[in-house]
Amino acid sequence: MYELPSRYDVTVTVSRDQDGQLPDPVAFAVAADEAAWRRSASIVSAHMDDRIINIVTVHAPDRYAAVTVARAVVSDALRHLAASPGGAHAETETPPPSAA
Repeated sequence: MYELPSRYDVTVTVSRDQDGQLPDPVAFAVAADEAAWRRSASIVSAHMDDRIINIVTVHAPDRYAAVTVARAVVSDALRHLAASPGGAHAETETPPPSAA
């Protein structure tokens, strides 16, 4: 039986990296928006002093699939920032985001 996808709002938190830094808020917002668009999702981010809180909205068949897409969106954005010329911490590995 086929069930229509439901809308899920998934919270993904990004903590400081090993050097104690967070990505540039503007650069992260642009990269996250592009990553969400590529996965047919949307994202809203709040930048705090010690973390970035992201709410990723996804249409998916179940919660597990929605969490997978949300984590991929944030990971893609962080990977894009690390790979960009002059991007913050291009030499360090970014810790994985945590989904709640």
